[in-house]
Amino acid sequence: MSSKHHKDISFRLSAFFLKVVGLWLSTTRVEKWLRNAVVVYSILTIIFSMWMQSRGLYFSWGDFSISSYIACNLLGLIMDLFKIVIVFIHKEKFFGLIVHMQKNFWHFNYDQYENSILADTKRMCIYFVCVFSFFSQVTIFSYIMSPIISNIGRNVSERVLIFNMHLDLPLSISPYYEITYLIQALSLYQVGVCYLCIDDIFCIMCLHVASQCRILQYRIANVPTLKDKDKHDLDANEDASNKCYVIFKNCIQQHQTLIEFSTTLEEIFTIIVLGQVLTFSILICFVGYQTLLVELTLSWRISLVCFLTTNIWQLWIFTYSCDFISRESMNIANAAYTAPWIYLPMDRFGKLLRKDLQIVMMRSRRACYLTACGFFPISLETFTKIMSSAMSYFTILKQRTMDTAE
Repeated sequence: MSSKHHKDISFRLSAFFLKVVGLWLSTTRVEKWLRNAVVVYSILTIIFSMWMQSRGLYFSWGDFSISSYIACNLLGLIMDLFKIVIVFIHKEKFFGLIVHMQKNFWHFNYDQYENSILADTKRMCIYFVCVFSFFSQVTIFSYIMSPIISNIGRNVSERVLIFNMHLDLPLSISPYYEITYLIQALSLYQVGVCYLCIDDIFCIMCLHVASQCRILQYRIANVPTLKDKDKHDLDANEDASNKCYVIFKNCIQQHQTLIEFSTTLEEIFTIIVLGQVLTFSILICFVGYQTLLVELTLSWRISLVCFLTTNIWQLWIFTYSCDFISRESMNIANAAYTAPWIYLPMDRFGKLLRKDLQIVMMRSRRACYLTACGFFPISLETFTKIMSSAMSYFTILKQRTMDTAE
């Protein structure tokens, strides 16, 4: 395995978050037990947080502002639990994709142009993953710090927690307050890591598959033996034609591998993608409503602004990554057509190569889409539609708020 990926900050950061959740590779039985224990801990923290938010929703059902705020948190928790369970069910395939990337995508057998493609993809991953992780972590810590700021100048009996427990217990008195606050903070951090870790690695996988499609386009369009027609008389040299065909067969095998990788990626994440699409517009709408139309303290407003930014950025990298795969997989057909096949003689290998070129072009016209459970492919158009729906819902909520105020 190459160590090249260890220099990638985005992959190292994603691997760290996946280890915190428990969704990472294990080689020994002890590591597997530890991994499963961490996954169970992550699921329990999500369930505990859902229990807190459900009680809060029950006791504040008459207040739309508070109820919508709790509904945002509850919706995010449901997606967290949903993603963790789905990935854990498909953990063998999921780990197989990570191992495949390490062995076949991150190595040193590239020329200068191919290394530049890989470097561009690496920079894009760093940009997407680091920005998303930054806003997610800022959101988590702003939620954790908001009660501390709000409690400044208050009496001991008036202290507030991160989330109201709605229990008939003296939770505002020491040491119950400190214990409860610590439990909530640890749960919130674990939930926050669950919220971002799967999306980070999903983005990295999609972008690197697309980059491999670009590398494949370059290799098909620049077959060395075909381009070097001045050094070989291809009409009289069947051996040179055979070499061209062998090189092209390697390109076909690489194309088949990328299609198989994309298919496995679709099998694992297709249900998660559907859940993301169904919840993004509602989540962005309610968080925007809380941020802009509800009277809040400065600390809580900062927390919600960070949460809203995180959701919009998450939606962007999610749709852009899927769109990048579909575009680059279709561009393979153009690369196959522009390959210098016209210089190849009409011998046995020349005819075979031309037939295979036709098959590659026909297959490439069918893009490697990632779909929402097969209902529709995900692209940048999905981003605009979800944002448009969120703005429509927000307009309805704003009008309702104005009518209520009158």
